[in-house]
Amino acid sequence: MSSRSEFVYVTVIRATPERLWQALTDPAVIRRYFEGTGPESDWRPGSPVRWRIDPNGEFHDWGQKVLEAEPQRRLCYTWHSYEPEIAEMFGWSDERLAELRKERISKVAFELEPLGDAAVKLTVVHDDFEPDSEMLKGVSEGWPVILSNLKTLLETGETLPLSAE
Repeated sequence: MSSRSEFVYVTVIRATPERLWQALTDPAVIRRYFEGTGPESDWRPGSPVRWRIDPNGEFHDWGQKVLEAEPQRRLCYTWHSYEPEIAEMFGWSDERLAELRKERISKVAFELEPLGDAAVKLTVVHDDFEPDSEMLKGVSEGWPVILSNLKTLLETGETLPLSAE
């Protein structure tokens, strides 16, 4: 049994803190590295964070909230639980969804640290998981892909060819 209860990812991106902050908070930029999906908010503490899981679908309010927002320095928000739209996407039974929804809500924080004039160290800490959390397993696979796509977008202007199209 694993006792791990957090996911941590650190990368250095050739960008300014302002450009990286924009990429973390601007819906048009988020859609590019989240492959048409992702969160939207006004990014003020206490504001809702809504998600679109289908590039052509509606945004869903799953009860997520912005916890902290210090432009160009730190962004933190609660992470959604498993929702019926996600269960449908993965073909989970109602019983499986009910079991997964027992996991507590986690949170994700983005720390931006300038490195000279043209680079930023980005540390992503997604935590507050129970040991052996299915959500922890999922974000541990998902965040590296999303963050690699973010880095590539900011450094080259293009995203990675992630889909099988």
